[in-house]
Amino acid sequence: MKTWLVLATLMLPLLAARPAHAGELSPAASKALAQLLDRGKQTRSNAVLVLQDGRELGHYYPDGKAPGPIELMSVTKSVVALGIGQLLDQGRIKSLDQPVADFYPEWKQGRKKDITVRMLLNHSSGLQNQRRADAEIYPAPDAIQLALAAELSAKPGTDASYNNKAVNLLAGVIEKASGQPMDVFFRNGLFKAMDIHPGPWSKDKAGHPYAMAGLSLTAADLAKLGELVNNRGQWRGQQLLTPGYIDAMLAAGPLEDGSCGLLWWRRPQWMHFDTDPASFDMLRRRGVSEAIVRKLQTALRGAHFDSPQALQSGIAKALGPDARSIMVDQLISRGIGPYRLFKLSQGPIVAYDGNGDGGQYVVIVPRAKLVAVRQIDASGDSESADENYADFVAQVLKLAEASGALGKAGSRH
Repeated sequence: MKTWLVLATLMLPLLAARPAHAGELSPAASKALAQLLDRGKQTRSNAVLVLQDGRELGHYYPDGKAPGPIELMSVTKSVVALGIGQLLDQGRIKSLDQPVADFYPEWKQGRKKDITVRMLLNHSSGLQNQRRADAEIYPAPDAIQLALAAELSAKPGTDASYNNKAVNLLAGVIEKASGQPMDVFFRNGLFKAMDIHPGPWSKDKAGHPYAMAGLSLTAADLAKLGELVNNRGQWRGQQLLTPGYIDAMLAAGPLEDGSCGLLWWRRPQWMHFDTDPASFDMLRRRGVSEAIVRKLQTALRGAHFDSPQALQSGIAKALGPDARSIMVDQLISRGIGPYRLFKLSQGPIVAYDGNGDGGQYVVIVPRAKLVAVRQIDASGDSESADENYADFVAQVLKLAEASGALGKAGSRH
């Protein structure tokens, strides 16, 4: 009996991280898959799931059993974008460039009449925004009314800046267009068609589901949505979204120099970053404190980074232990992403993803027919920086490269 207990204990790590079809992969791809799953364990993930052409390649679950629905954080935004696509296909939204004022007539006055559905999706509405949701959005009794009442900080369509407040207004647009609260619209529509069973969807005090975050899904159900996008809107023989909408959703938008589409992020095969000396004067013009500008200027002079993760580590080292709060308060709050400090060169766009705080991810690589999901229970908001699995997209791209779908890995240099 004791022998069986010992054997069972020894087997747990093997059961937790399991390559389901690794034998069908090349040695290089099998190694890349094993590294991707092992990083899931190292970063205390609750779920890592990898599919290729709809078949599971492997997974990591801490106790060998898939967990229930986990809050997606900002990956919720990417799911909401799919709902907008359905309403377009149904003719309930006329076009991406339909004015939001058609749904909210109080916006027919002044400059807000120029704000379109597309601008809510690509972060170019110009609505005043507080980056931290806990500072303004969560305390508000009605997130939709908060967005409707917001002042403009920029002319609509001219200055893209990541905007949770504006995204929440999509919940109102979906409800107005469909005649159902957003969570009910998804439950009775896309989720029912795909046999997806969501957990709770966080709501404001008025009962509106948040569009910026709040949806809970299992890794398997989130992977289904990745498959839907990978297959250009088709799911098991049904065309649930038009290919044209998928193309529009994944096309380059104005945020971060085209690195974001309509609430989906676009990932090149490789990226190189070199410090842009002119960026420091830009920081000063935007009102960043001189002390922070000098700290960055000193630490990043002549710097070169070969990945977003290396760049983020370099900035974190430059700013010290309070790097995250400094970035939010001094840069991101002013619409300045970390890429703005550098001259960027990059390879072709080969992957797309939704990602959220804590390290929630759904990543697709169409040419490799890959879908990868990573989840961590971030409800306590106490995860350390090394638990974010910040290199998850990079690990997925390594697997795609090792499979031969993207050319040789050496082509990134």
